[in-house]
Amino acid sequence: MSKESVIALESYEKHSFYRFFSIFLVTVLVLFLALSLLYYYKERNRYFQEQKIENKLEFAECRHHHKLFPHSEPCHMKPVNIDRKLITIYKEIAFSLIVWLFIMLPLGYFLARLSLRPVRQSVATMDSFINGIVHDINTPLSIIRLNAQSILRYLHDERLIAKHERIIQGVDHIEALEEQLLFMLKIRQYQLQRSHFDLAALLEDRLGYWNDMRPNITLTLKTEATPVNADREALMRMIDNIVGNAIKYSPAHSNVEITCTSARLSIKDYGHGIKNPKEIFEKYYRESTDSKGLGLGLYIVKEIASLHDLLINVTSKEGVGTTITLNLSSICATQTLH
Repeated sequence: MSKESVIALESYEKHSFYRFFSIFLVTVLVLFLALSLLYYYKERNRYFQEQKIENKLEFAECRHHHKLFPHSEPCHMKPVNIDRKLITIYKEIAFSLIVWLFIMLPLGYFLARLSLRPVRQSVATMDSFINGIVHDINTPLSIIRLNAQSILRYLHDERLIAKHERIIQGVDHIEALEEQLLFMLKIRQYQLQRSHFDLAALLEDRLGYWNDMRPNITLTLKTEATPVNADREALMRMIDNIVGNAIKYSPAHSNVEITCTSARLSIKDYGHGIKNPKEIFEKYYRESTDSKGLGLGLYIVKEIASLHDLLINVTSKEGVGTTITLNLSSICATQTLH
């Protein structure tokens, strides 16, 4: 078995695979139907003519016999009846269909998998390009940060200090994007580093960071002790992405509500809502070309949730808002944390 055949398909690859395979199968069946109809009518006409000729010969023979023996039974032309022959044709077509599918289904599967190669090659090329760009940016970014920090002690003007802070914030933002991209590249090979911790305490520690993202968004956090056994870094990255999206796409002066219980974590916003909730976890998916971000945040959320066997539920209505709920049952710790 080749390496490609055992690689799990991404969601977008599944769509392409099923679409290609369905079109191939429908085309094959339509072609088979056309050939079967041609074969059916050809054979039916052949059997009809053969039966007709056979009946005529019998009728002619009967008339000849009647001339020789006038008192014999009168002759009648038999009607053409090829029902038994038609059953034979049906059986031949059914057998041909089985053989046809036996050959075409594996061929369609092979061609569908083969059609995914250009897609995978394009994604692999993009990932390689991203990896190279991220590493190339690291050096100048580090230089910017070091120089910005070194000149801070020489700054006394509040306006310059404010500009310095914006430079550092910009560097922090780029580094966060770098981390997101690098994590996306290694997510399929990522090994969970599980530990026991209280998720509620982790969320409370993170609340200040989220508040600083957009001061004009009000965050409310309702928690109860939630001991879990999970990868702390990965889980926090997943929650950061969900909360970050809720904050980013909420209108000014609106609320984002975070609720954490022993078996459930929900993040609710009152933003514009999502047009296609089933597609938001696709890699590089964005609601529109004007959407902010790279289309990777929720893809990473899905992958981390999958690693932890977490179930995600998305409820969204345009113009009302979105609620993303995580079922924490699979990571709930049975032991009490101290």
